[in-house]
Amino acid sequence: MTTKQLTQAYGVMLQGLVSLDDNLRQGVLVYIESLMLEQGIKREKYLSLDDLNGHYPYVCMGSYMPIDFFNVDSPCSMAACNDQSFKPISLKLCTVIQNEHKPVHRWHTVGTFRCDDIVGAIDALLETLSNDGFFKQCVTCNTIRPAGYLGHDQVCNCCSDELLGVA
Repeated sequence: MTTKQLTQAYGVMLQGLVSLDDNLRQGVLVYIESLMLEQGIKREKYLSLDDLNGHYPYVCMGSYMPIDFFNVDSPCSMAACNDQSFKPISLKLCTVIQNEHKPVHRWHTVGTFRCDDIVGAIDALLETLSNDGFFKQCVTCNTIRPAGYLGHDQVCNCCSDELLGVA
């Protein structure tokens, strides 16, 4: 993952557009912060657990079972992961399409993952958040928004309304 992609994914998370469940939140936070440090990306704000618990998310990731990020190879977690068809981690994305004057939201499953493939699940999360087809930056306010909320001029609805004088 490039520095630009990781920076965009980080920005989406800081804006509260992501919700991770209690089984994943802390481990994902530590993993992503370590990637930021590893790549030497400077930032003004660090992720918090609250940033990964968005109230109106466009990306959700959860697990049916607790994931032990630090002892993935332990016998307990390996027993649950031995079944090839058991994929407790799910990653879902809400896409937005403008239908006349009203946005239409659709949830899609990006992927399901085994508990011993938590790194693959986090990588899929980061790739989804850094995909310009799903999230783009408004050229006016520099806020990262779901792509469906930006017009053809790459200006978000909020800025368009302000420019048009809509209250």
